[in-house]
Amino acid sequence: MRQFITLRFWMSLLALVGLTVGVWSIVSDTGPPLISGLESTSEEHRIDLVATVYAVTANSDFKMVDGAVQGELRLIIDGTRTMVVKAGTPGEINCPQLAEVARCVVAADLLGDAVLWFSLIGAEPRATVVLPAIRELRDEGWVLLANGWEVQRSSVVERDCPDDTTSLGEFVRRFGDEATSTFSFERQQVVKVTCIAPSG
Repeated sequence: MRQFITLRFWMSLLALVGLTVGVWSIVSDTGPPLISGLESTSEEHRIDLVATVYAVTANSDFKMVDGAVQGELRLIIDGTRTMVVKAGTPGEINCPQLAEVARCVVAADLLGDAVLWFSLIGAEPRATVVLPAIRELRDEGWVLLANGWEVQRSSVVERDCPDDTTSLGEFVRRFGDEATSTFSFERQQVVKVTCIAPSG
């Protein structure tokens, strides 16, 4: 009984209630439909961080209005990092499991700690996330993905396909958008590309 009424217990309970209320305010929003972060687009965003989000909280007036944040959104990345998305920040949310632990991934264009643009997508909790195909190789190790995200790639990218290719450039030319990219959270780079086997 003594443990039930400890200050630590009540603080944990209040934190869980706050998290639930914050997530509910996001999920119950009746505004515009959520925008996919994985669709092909001509709009480009240079991504400085792709990471698993362990919890999502928001203040009571949070919603997405015309592709920008109203209110404030807080994304808990790990025990030492919380990404704060301020009012007016452009972005998109396409993570149906916002209320679940570690079921969303954030991609963000950052200036220091400030978020210039963000995308929340759904993903399984693991060390990597599967993203769209590489559309273009760029200077200094950057690549452009089919969804408009510009991300870093490893100096050696594994190519997984029954048809052999001699380089990443040839892989991109041959398979175009008919492929996927695997992004490592630890390395913050695309580490693998996989061609999509034709159906039927």
